[in-house]
Amino acid sequence: MKLRDLFRLVWSNLNRMRARAVMSSLGVLIGTAAIVILISLAAGLQRNATESLSSIGPLNEITLLGGVLQAFGGVPGQEEARLTPKVLEALSASPGVVAVTPRESLVGQPQLKLNRLTGSASLVGVDARVVRKLNWETASGSLQLGRWQVLAGARVGESFVDPRRRDQKAEATDLQGQTLKLVLSRLNPEGKVVNRTVRLRVAGVLAERGGQDDYSVFLALPDLQELNTWVTGQRPNPARDGYMQVTIVMESAERVLPFQQELLTRGFFAFSASGTLQQINILFLIIQAIMGGVGGIALLVAGIGIANTLTMAILERTREIGLMKAVGATNRDVMSVFLAEAGGIGLFGGVGGLLVGWGVSGAINLIAKAYIGAQAASAGTAGANVTVPDIVYIPVWLPALVLVFATGMGAVSGIYPAQRAVLLNPVTALKYE
Repeated sequence: MKLRDLFRLVWSNLNRMRARAVMSSLGVLIGTAAIVILISLAAGLQRNATESLSSIGPLNEITLLGGVLQAFGGVPGQEEARLTPKVLEALSASPGVVAVTPRESLVGQPQLKLNRLTGSASLVGVDARVVRKLNWETASGSLQLGRWQVLAGARVGESFVDPRRRDQKAEATDLQGQTLKLVLSRLNPEGKVVNRTVRLRVAGVLAERGGQDDYSVFLALPDLQELNTWVTGQRPNPARDGYMQVTIVMESAERVLPFQQELLTRGFFAFSASGTLQQINILFLIIQAIMGGVGGIALLVAGIGIANTLTMAILERTREIGLMKAVGATNRDVMSVFLAEAGGIGLFGGVGGLLVGWGVSGAINLIAKAYIGAQAASAGTAGANVTVPDIVYIPVWLPALVLVFATGMGAVSGIYPAQRAVLLNPVTALKYE
């Protein structure tokens, strides 16, 4: 039988039992729509969670924390778990490592001044030798950390205000090339407050990265250690105590997870945006599988309906089947007709379910965005400007997968009726009334 003749015969048969075919297709439609809606919701949550990781940091960075394992009952005296300069030098020589730098924070609550303006920021010391190898880009200026030179985060300029004015609007101050006054305070042995002022030259303003780095001011590590020594009265000893935090930059994101696992086995407390992203993806893949399974159950029920419809059709078309065999139709031709009819019912239901699922998902997205936007607006004027992301997302592979799955389910449901039709004796079938 030619393929064109098969399609014509199947279309004629389905049109003849239109009511039953439509009822069977409705079951497939409901199951397919459920799969589309549930998976699109899970995929939307996954995409939003993944995009929010931009505030954690680049995917090719690993963060090490010092002293954490010992604080939580780790192995006491484990030298390798301490982030000493010797350990950092060994890490720098590891395959795939581009740069390693400590990240030491200034002790106390410093105050920054620019003429009459006062601002605040976290002061962080890094290795000036590897600044150009970090995932930093400048909005202005250059990546250079000399003596008392600093790099300002993208949002630091927004913190500077005139303390004498209460009604001023928040405006970002351009810090490029400016000289900031850093005011530090401590208590002397007599209990009196002693201040120290340090002038910091802004060599560059970093491009926005997201997270705490946008609100930080970076300076060379020796400068920050000198400031901490003045504030605390104790000179830090990294060779003995190690650094509290270290950033490792890898060649690519693909190298992060293997090296991170190696660091964990060596006693370090290591985490990365890549590791968090992997865990989130695994979690949402499980959620998608569960939600897809719920829709799959509905499709299974619809498949039973298709099998029932075609089984009843065999009883009604027994003489027709006998006539087909009498004029030369083979068992393969008869089976092809019934499998194609079953697959056609599944395909029609799959197309309808895909359209219904797409429509319902779009409606859910609009309603959810409107509700979240209204809640943000009622929370204050700042919330009214919040851009609400899409709640649902239909992956490009989902429509094709749904159609193939629905058609395949229909065809599988038609195997039993088709087998019954094949086994009919032509002579007996022609005498059937």
